[in-house]
Amino acid sequence: MKKLVVSLLGILIVTLPNLMAQVVQVTPIFPTVDDSITVVYHAAEGNAALVGISPVYAHTGLITENSSTPTDWQNVQTQWGTSDGQMVDLGDNQHQISFLITDFYNLNPGVEVDSLAFVFRDLTGNTVGRDADGSDIYYPVYESGVFYAKLIGAEGVVVIEPDDSVELTGAASMDADLSLELDGNSLVSANAARSLEYTFSETTPGSYSLTFVADNGSEVLTAEVTVIVRGPVNVAAIPNDAEEGLNYLDNDSSVVLVLRAPEKNYVYVIGEFNNWQPNPGYYMNLSPDSQYWWVQIDSLTPGEEYAYQYQVDGTLSIADPYAEKVLDPFNDPFLDDVYPNLKPYPDGASGIVSLLQPGKPEYEWQTNSWDRPEPGELVIYELLVRDWVEDHSYQSVIDSLDYFSELGVNAIELMPIMEFEGNISWGYNPSYFFAADKYYGTEYDLKAFIDSCHSRGIVVLLDMVLNHAFGQNSMVQLYWDGSRPAANSPWFNVEPTHPFNVGFDFNHESEATQYFVDRVLEYWVEEYRFDGYRMDLSKGFTQVNNPDNIGAWSAYDASRIAILKRMFDELREVDSSAYFTLEHLGDNQEEKELAEYGMMLWSKLTENYNEATMGYNTGNKSDFSWISYQQRGWAVPHNIAYMESHDEERLMVKNKLYGANDGVFYDTKRTTVALDRMEAAATFFFPIPGPRMLWQFGELGYDFAIDFNGRTGPKPIRWDYYEDPDRRDLYDVYSALIHLRDKDSVFQTSDYTLEVRPDVKRIYLRGEGSDDTEVFIIGNFSVNIAEEVPDFPATGTWYEYFSQDSLEVTDLGQTAYLAPGEYFIFSNERFEQDQVERELRSLYEVYTSIEGPALTGKGAIIAPNPSGATLNLTLELQRPTTMTVEVLDQQGRVVGKVFEGQQTAGTHELRWAGADLSAGIYLVRIATPHEVETLRWIKK
Repeated sequence: MKKLVVSLLGILIVTLPNLMAQVVQVTPIFPTVDDSITVVYHAAEGNAALVGISPVYAHTGLITENSSTPTDWQNVQTQWGTSDGQMVDLGDNQHQISFLITDFYNLNPGVEVDSLAFVFRDLTGNTVGRDADGSDIYYPVYESGVFYAKLIGAEGVVVIEPDDSVELTGAASMDADLSLELDGNSLVSANAARSLEYTFSETTPGSYSLTFVADNGSEVLTAEVTVIVRGPVNVAAIPNDAEEGLNYLDNDSSVVLVLRAPEKNYVYVIGEFNNWQPNPGYYMNLSPDSQYWWVQIDSLTPGEEYAYQYQVDGTLSIADPYAEKVLDPFNDPFLDDVYPNLKPYPDGASGIVSLLQPGKPEYEWQTNSWDRPEPGELVIYELLVRDWVEDHSYQSVIDSLDYFSELGVNAIELMPIMEFEGNISWGYNPSYFFAADKYYGTEYDLKAFIDSCHSRGIVVLLDMVLNHAFGQNSMVQLYWDGSRPAANSPWFNVEPTHPFNVGFDFNHESEATQYFVDRVLEYWVEEYRFDGYRMDLSKGFTQVNNPDNIGAWSAYDASRIAILKRMFDELREVDSSAYFTLEHLGDNQEEKELAEYGMMLWSKLTENYNEATMGYNTGNKSDFSWISYQQRGWAVPHNIAYMESHDEERLMVKNKLYGANDGVFYDTKRTTVALDRMEAAATFFFPIPGPRMLWQFGELGYDFAIDFNGRTGPKPIRWDYYEDPDRRDLYDVYSALIHLRDKDSVFQTSDYTLEVRPDVKRIYLRGEGSDDTEVFIIGNFSVNIAEEVPDFPATGTWYEYFSQDSLEVTDLGQTAYLAPGEYFIFSNERFEQDQVERELRSLYEVYTSIEGPALTGKGAIIAPNPSGATLNLTLELQRPTTMTVEVLDQQGRVVGKVFEGQQTAGTHELRWAGADLSAGIYLVRIATPHEVETLRWIKK
C-alpha cells in the first residue's frame, strides 16, 4: 500500500498565499519572534529547482506591519550571490538553517511580524527554489501565549486512490485534549497533549470530512480536511463539438470545460460553485484518445461571474489556458481606477483564477463596416497605452483619437494587451492569451476603442506574442521540470531553439501549439474585431536548433517559412483580408518569399536615418535605399519601414548626444536644429511608396532615451511637447507628409527612383498609366551649404508643397545652393496643404546670395569701449543672414545672449544690458553660417 503524507493548515489561522509546509518545515511549529527556530527546506518540493544541488543558500525576510502588500519583504537578510545564508545539507534533498528570529533579522522591538518569507538558491543565484507556482515561500509567525491548533501542511482537500492512506498530524501550541473526528465520530484522541497522529485509509470512493479538535479547557479550536477517495476515471467522448477551453451552451446556464492534458492521472474543476474543493460532481471525464479532460457544469445563473480552476493530479491548481478573464490576487488591487466594479477575489482560492460568465452581455458594435487600406497604403502608429495617457486607460485613448485623425495615420498598432505578468509592462511576458489585461480597462473599453477607430477609418492591429510564454501561463505549469518545461510538454521546447528567446519557447511544429495558435489568432479578430497582427519575434518560430548562432538562426529557413505560411493560411480562412505582419528582420530571400505570399514585414532603418539626422553621411551610413521594396527585389510593397520603434533608440536622443556640426554655427545637437533635421528625414520617409510606421510621440521629437527608467520601465508622457512651437512644427510636417500620401496615386507608384546615399538626397516619383504626375524631392543632410545642380526632371512650373509657392525652372543645369538640413517637395501639379506655413526661397535667386561672409569689411564695432552697464554694438551686413551674438567670459562660458535669429542687410545697432556682470574683460562673439568674429569688451 502506498502511503501519502499530507498536512493541513488549521482554518483558524490567518494564512498567506501559497503556504506550503511540505516545502519548508519549521520547528517549533508555532514560532514567535522571540524563538530560536530551525528551518528545513525540502528541495524536492515546490518548484524542485534545487534538486541535487548542494550547498543551498537561504534568502529570507519578514512580512511585517510595515509591509505595503502581503508580499512586501522587510528586514531582508543574506546577500544575493554570496555564501551568506548557507544551509546544512541533511541529505535526501533537505537543507537546514537555524537562528534566533529577533537577532537574525535585526528586528526592532515592538514591530508586529506576520510571517517569515523565503526563497532558496545556489551560490550564483541563477537557480532558485520557490513554491510550486513560482512564488515566494511563507511561514506564519505566531503571538506568544495564544492558543493555536492546526493540521500540519497543505490545507483544504486531499485526493487519494482507494489503496492509499493519509498520515495526519494535529498540533496545538499548548497542552490540550485533542481528537480527530470523522463525521462527528472520534477516530483517535489524546488528553493533555500537544500532538496526535492518525493514518486514514478507505477503499470506498467518496468524500470524507475529518475534523481536528483541540480543547484547552477554556477554548476549543478546530481544523478540517476533506479526503476524497477517487473513483475510476470515466472515459467519454467530448459532447456538443466542444473545443478546448470554455464552451457556453445555448441555455445560458451551462458550460462545457475542456482541458488538454495528456499523461495526467485525473483532473477536477474547483471553484465558487463547489467551495474550491474537488467534489466528485466536478470530476472530469477523459476523452477516448486520452488527450482531453472535460466536464459539463449546469445550473449556473446567467450573467453571474464564477471563478474556477483546474486541479490536476491533486497537486497543481491552474487557471484555464483559454480564460477570457482572470483574477490575480497580487496585481488586481491596484486597478480600481481603470477597472471599476471588478469582481472581488474569491475566498478559498489561491493563485490566479479564471472566470466564466454564462449569458454575458454582448458589446453593441456601432461600426459594422469599414475600409481597410491596401498594405502599401498603411501608416501605422505604434502605441503603448501605458506611456500614452497618464491613467493608462482605453477610454483616454478614445478621447485622443482626434490627434491621430489630424496626424493622418490610418492604423494603430497596440503593443501586447493580452494578460501579462504584473501590471506595468511592455506586454511581451504573456500569461493568458485570450484575456485582455485589466490594467488598461475592461474588455468593453477595448472594444469601444476599436469601434471608435473603425468609425474614423483607422484600422487596429494587435502586437501578438507567440514565440514564448512565461511562468504564470497554465500550459507552462502543466508540464514543468523544476526550472524549465518538461520533455513531455505538448506545447513548449525544453530549451529554446534560438539565441534571442525570452520566457519559454513554443514548439511551432507541435500539433498542440498549432491548434492553440490558430485559436488565439481567430479569437482576437472575431471577438474584438482587430484587423490583424504584428507577430513578435517571428524569426523564432522554428525548430531548427541554433541557440548560440545568430547568423545561422537568421539564415534562410524553409521549415520556418512553412510554419508561417500555415499560420497565415489559417488566419485568412477566418478573415480573408486580415493583416499579418512579422517582426522578422532576417534573410532577404526568406522575407521576399513571405512578403509575396501576402505577409508584411518590419523593415528597420533606424541607423540609416539617424546617421543622416546627426549629419554623418560618409559611405553608405545614411543610405535610405532599403526603404524601397524594389531595392530588396520584392514584387509587392509589404515592407513596413520605420525610423523608430519601441525596440530602438529615439533619433532625437542620438541627435542631441552625438550630432555633427560645421565647426562654426550649425550644430545638430541643438534641439531646434535636431527637430528641423527630423523634418527633413520625414520628408524622405513618408512620400516613398510602401507602408510606414512611427513610434508614439516621434512626431513631436520625443527625446527620452530607451533606457530611461529601465528599458521597459514607464517613460514620461510629454503632451506638453504638442504646445511647444518647434515640436509642433515637426508634428505639422509629419501630418502634411502623411496626408500627402492620399492626394495622388503617384505616392503608391511603382515607377520611382531613389538617390539617397550622398549628402544631398533626391527622390523621383512618376505617375503610372494616364497619371502624368511627377514629384521631385531634394534635401541636404550635410552640416554645410551644398552647391548642387538640383536635377529637376524637366523645365517648367514646379509647385513646392510646404510653401504652396511655385518655381519656374528654365535651365536644368543651373546651380543652386541648399542650406544644411534644407528640404523641398516639388510636383508638376499643386497639392494643397494647410498644416505648414513656409515661404519658398528660390533655389536660384536667394541661395546664391547667402554664399560667403555677411559682415562687410567694416565688421563690427563696440563703442564706447570700455563702457558701463550697457554693451553698444554696431555691425553692418551686406546680405540677409541668420546670426547669433553672445557674450562670453574669459573662460569661454556664455554669460549673455544679445541676439539670435534672422537679420536683414544694412546697419544694425544692438544694445544689451549687462548690469549683472561684474567689471572685467569679456568677449563678444558674432556668428553667421559662414563666419565668426570675436570682439573684446571691457566692462567698467
